[in-house]
Amino acid sequence: ALDRLIQDRQYPMEMKENRTLKYDPFFSIRGLAVDKETGWITHLSYTHKVAVAWEGRTKLPTSRIFDEYRNKRALNPLERKKRLKPLNDLFSMAECCLIADVIQFFNDEDIPYCAQNVVQDVLQAVTSTHLSGDFHRLVAQNPEAYFLSTPHLKQVLRSLKESGKRLIFVSNSPFWYVDAGMKYIF
Repeated sequence: ALDRLIQDRQYPMEMKENRTLKYDPFFSIRGLAVDKETGWITHLSYTHKVAVAWEGRTKLPTSRIFDEYRNKRALNPLERKKRLKPLNDLFSMAECCLIADVIQFFNDEDIPYCAQNVVQDVLQAVTSTHLSGDFHRLVAQNPEAYFLSTPHLKQVLRSLKESGKRLIFVSNSPFWYVDAGMKYIF
């Protein structure tokens, strides 16, 4: 997705060489949301108020959150739907990190940017990377870098089968991709 931003959207080539623009699995968690207007990564409280927000990798003070959300940190349901994109699947984790990293890069390098465009560009880059099959090819070529070891899975499945259970594997991924992953796991 970063390559697509650089090649297709003319983002700075220096981003590729920047060591901080690397996926960080500890930064993003499911349940966050990106504010499509500010580019902030937000965490909502159970009452749907913005409890915490990051601009890039910088945690914002509560005063900035209050200023942005009219001194109450809350958005009404229509505003929430319009402004916030939930980050709730695995692709969202990559989107979250890349949005934060790009904004942090621009802030660190003092490069002017439009947060709305950064969010839109990153979301499109991740989507097109997935839909093009580039993501699947990359993982299938190097499964050990992407799949966690599951040493007991084979025995669990064998036990289920031997006890008369019928098993089915369902995926929306292409067969050749699933096959590559299954061959690696088993």
